[in-house]
Amino acid sequence: MTRVQQLFGIVLILVMRSAAQDTVTVQLKDNGLASLRYHGSEFIGNGDFRVNGIQLQKGESQPYAADVNPTQKMDFTRKTLTKVYNWGKITVLYDASGSRLTLTVTTQNTSDATIVGIFYEPLGLRFPSAVKEYDGVDPLLADNIGGPSVIGASYDSGVMTINNEDVMKPLMIGMPWSWDKPANTFFPLRISTARDAMYPDSTATINRPIPPGGSDQYQVSLRFGYPGSSAMAMSADIFAKFAAAFPKRLNWRDRRPIGALFMATSGAGFVRNPRGWFQDPTIDTTSAAGLETFRARVLAYADASVGYLRQMNAQGMITWDVEGEQFPHATTYACDPRQLALLAPEMEGVVDAYFARFRDAGFRVGVCVRPQELVVAPDLSTASQVDSKDPATTLIDKIRYAVNRWNASIFYVDSNGGPNNPMDPAVFQKVLAAFPNVLVITEHSSPKYYAYSAPGLGLRDGMANTPAAATAIYPDAFSVIYTADGPIQERIADLTRSVLRGDIIMYRSWFDDEPANSLIRGIYEATGGPAK
Repeated sequence: MTRVQQLFGIVLILVMRSAAQDTVTVQLKDNGLASLRYHGSEFIGNGDFRVNGIQLQKGESQPYAADVNPTQKMDFTRKTLTKVYNWGKITVLYDASGSRLTLTVTTQNTSDATIVGIFYEPLGLRFPSAVKEYDGVDPLLADNIGGPSVIGASYDSGVMTINNEDVMKPLMIGMPWSWDKPANTFFPLRISTARDAMYPDSTATINRPIPPGGSDQYQVSLRFGYPGSSAMAMSADIFAKFAAAFPKRLNWRDRRPIGALFMATSGAGFVRNPRGWFQDPTIDTTSAAGLETFRARVLAYADASVGYLRQMNAQGMITWDVEGEQFPHATTYACDPRQLALLAPEMEGVVDAYFARFRDAGFRVGVCVRPQELVVAPDLSTASQVDSKDPATTLIDKIRYAVNRWNASIFYVDSNGGPNNPMDPAVFQKVLAAFPNVLVITEHSSPKYYAYSAPGLGLRDGMANTPAAATAIYPDAFSVIYTADGPIQERIADLTRSVLRGDIIMYRSWFDDEPANSLIRGIYEATGGPAK
């Protein structure tokens, strides 16, 4: 054997050994996995497939816990675990291929009740070092209601992603906590429907029942990569699958700035100006003379705002508080133009002329709407926002009123859930279907929102660009970035990149907000001007 042949043989052995290390290998045991290895590391801390709970329900009665003591058998040839219960059967297929392990879990319901909740713990993962994404408090959980379920878990020697392979049916997956704090290397992998009482209140409730005689299947994969690998790149096929299932429908070409207008203040306690108009205690909305003065003040406010919109080459404006701000938080913004005559009769007589000033100057107009129903006491002493049984219909009714009366086309949606639990994006899919030519800007969002709206971001909250999770699904997704009270100068480069790729800046437009407005004009000039 020549020296060259010897060297080639050594290299071939090293390549084969490296390839073997980069392949996921598993060993099975009677109730799950005895081993899960990748790149020389063992990832099994506990390989038992555990059923932590099954909820059954008959008719309208309260759900109850099913018996979870099974008979079970592992088919080592087919790599399938079968667990049989008095209510049904669970089968688990363990498929290791390349750099991933896929668990396919099938649940069959043989009972006369509906399975309304499943709580499975397929295994416990032990990482070679601490999971960097886990802060010791916030659970690493994902549902696929608002976007693909892709959870990145990076450690010193690599990256794992936990993925729900199904983008259509909702499911909760992830690692809710560490079993070895503060080391944070040992985590339960869990999948569930309904809602786990041990999870934070902000987590979604998964409605995915299995009727008597029915079955359902959940497919979760663990994918492995080298240090520095991107979780989104490792799961690019899932993002593409999600985009194909839920294509982007919003088509809004104009990316010029939008002016934000606030006309009142809350909690001022002005006796003759209970809605807090213009933060001015001398305004009198209780007398004829006062109403004439108020009308002139409103139209002067509109004229001044038109000037600031022109200075910024804006596409239009949104008035947040056209109903005034009579009530304290959390009803400060009524956001129900249908009730304007009741809530602010002084504005009812001038509001049409107010919006006409902007339209006549060539600007789009808009208002704030909420997916709740505002319930007001007969004497206007109190008010509350009540959750709507059909938030899409509530929003559509409010938008239709503003479209028909003022030709409004830009709407800010306030209070659509919370930052960690935004309302189901399907609500905004329905809104866009009803009004394909309006722009909806939502207070809270998930990646799927970008198919139907332009979510709002706050620069003062550290947000200066559309999140990567959204652009990974919809490359042309865009946000509306509100810059008020934010560090514009410090984020000039970020904001310029954002505008260049299509994001919209929203700014205060009822006064000469300097130096903010000059900085924003400079951003748009640097990008060559936005699309119209």
